[in-house]
Amino acid sequence: MLTTLLSWLTGKVAGPVATFCAVIFAIAALWQTARIEGVFGGGLKVQVATLQAQLAARDLAAAKAQSRALIAREQRAEKSEREAASHAAEQIRTQTQIETIVQKVPVYVSAKSDQDCRLPWGFVRLFDAAAGGGDLDTVRAAIAPGQPDDAASDVSLSEALAVLSANFGAARQNADQLEHLEKAVAADH
Repeated sequence: MLTTLLSWLTGKVAGPVATFCAVIFAIAALWQTARIEGVFGGGLKVQVATLQAQLAARDLAAAKAQSRALIAREQRAEKSEREAASHAAEQIRTQTQIETIVQKVPVYVSAKSDQDCRLPWGFVRLFDAAAGGGDLDTVRAAIAPGQPDDAASDVSLSEALAVLSANFGAARQNADQLEHLEKAVAADH
């Protein structure tokens, strides 16, 4: 290549200046080619290839990390779905049991027991305050005002048992819901 260039330049420009210029030009062209090709060490082509390999490795690592994150998210979603199904089944079982107990109240508490045992107004007021979280003075003013605490109320034993059963069932449902929520939160961490 160098000889072709020299002969071409010599044909165009005569004399030692032309030859000198042709030699300098040829050396510069060879040096640039050697630099690009990497003849004297890491050339531009090698550097470009290295950078491309680094970018490909980074992109592959990012894709793998994203894939792992998606798999983990899918596993958490599946676990949450199983937990939700378990919770729903438990809620149905509890509700069915509560309804069964409330239906059985007349079997276990007879009409005679209801007639013989009328709950006093004091019991009704305390029960209402405890269930609703109300202030006793406010409850006393709202429920049978003017009636003494030991006077018989119009609330029967079977009514009280049905309300207690429903409240205990709701408390169990709340506890179950809390347990399932705690499991779901623990699964995410």
